[in-house]
Amino acid sequence: MKKLIIILLLLCPFAAASEYTDYISDMYSKEYNKHVKIVSKDEHIEKYEQKIGEQFISSIVYGVGYMKIKGQKKKRITYICLLKNCREIFWAHVIPY
Repeated sequence: MKKLIIILLLLCPFAAASEYTDYISDMYSKEYNKHVKIVSKDEHIEKYEQKIGEQFISSIVYGVGYMKIKGQKKKRITYICLLKNCREIFWAHVIPY
């Protein structure tokens, strides 16, 4: 039982990371009309809990990884997402470097 709990705790952060990168992948796939894959290497979630204009932002998710667009070389990126409530994404952006 102890091993099961440890395994579940280790898997939880990876599930959250793929949720945000999946959203960004879908967003950029629609923009480029090609399959876009975003892989996170390091991700952080910061509590923000303030308003930006009229919109309440609960958290900021940011990380580094890479973006692979079908037919092109992969690019190293930094990404950022603003969350309305703990899970709902309000805004997302990718910065290549």
